[in-house]
Amino acid sequence: MLFGYSFAVIAGYLLPAMRLPLVALIWLLWLAGRLLWLVPPATIDPWLELVIGGTFPAVLAALGTRRFLVVKRAQNLVFPLIFVALGVAGLSSYATDASLLPSLGRSTAVLSVYVVALLVMVMGGRAAATATVGALRARGHYVTIPPRPGLEAAGVVGVLALVVLDGSGRSQGAALAALAVAAILALRMKDWHFSRILHDPEVWPLHLGFVWLALGMALIGLERLALVSPPDSGALHALAAGGIGTITLVMMVRVTRQRAGDVPASVAWLQALQLSMALAVLVRVLGGWALPGHRALMLWLSAGAWTMAFGLCGAVLLPAALRPARAGSA
Repeated sequence: MLFGYSFAVIAGYLLPAMRLPLVALIWLLWLAGRLLWLVPPATIDPWLELVIGGTFPAVLAALGTRRFLVVKRAQNLVFPLIFVALGVAGLSSYATDASLLPSLGRSTAVLSVYVVALLVMVMGGRAAATATVGALRARGHYVTIPPRPGLEAAGVVGVLALVVLDGSGRSQGAALAALAVAAILALRMKDWHFSRILHDPEVWPLHLGFVWLALGMALIGLERLALVSPPDSGALHALAAGGIGTITLVMMVRVTRQRAGDVPASVAWLQALQLSMALAVLVRVLGGWALPGHRALMLWLSAGAWTMAFGLCGAVLLPAALRPARAGSA
């Protein structure tokens, strides 16, 4: 889910238009990393395992960093830093799995979730504000949402601090960093007019994704302080399945349809898609608390709703994906 799904969505959303042979090469590097998990442990050389698994994250980090360094705008300077962190996270995770690096105080996969969540926070925060303004103005409501670069920068610093502190086993410091990020996310969302965009199935889920990000960070902070103990890694799933999963799903639908020329899609179909996703995350995060004696049932319910959400997503995206892009689209 992390290095396959999340990194593929990041590549599709952020990388510029490229020639087909280069796209095919990047896809093959992605596929090699996925097929690596089918190889029985300790059957290939650890360094070869690192090359197979880590090349795609490294190439994605290099291409993403190069793209945002070329675009010399102050508000985009944070992205090279995040892309470098993504590359380091991916390489470190594969190196740890191959026993080339010692284990840290926290799993490298968990630390990588934090970094992916950081990128989703920054990109999704800008997209949510823009989409909200556009949706409301289309209905005749003139609104503005201030960009708040200070809060964005504070969120970046907070998540990077969480990575360092949690990775080094400093639970109390990590807890404070996670709780601070949750508070920052709440402050960012207070100007987003959530109650006024419930009619738009491509906007309200962006807001919900940020609620999951904030809840995940809050639960992680409370968990590190030993104040709560969410069953079945509920805190991490709120951050990953809830925040990353919801926001990336929405962005896939929005961007693919826009690039194809706003291909018509049923509002009821889109609402069903988003509600299925919300149900999947809700059951996954809270099911273990609500019905602790029915863990397997909760997992199956969540998996079924998740599958339905992405099945509906595929049905929405297929007509758009098969339609030639508009002139000027990336």
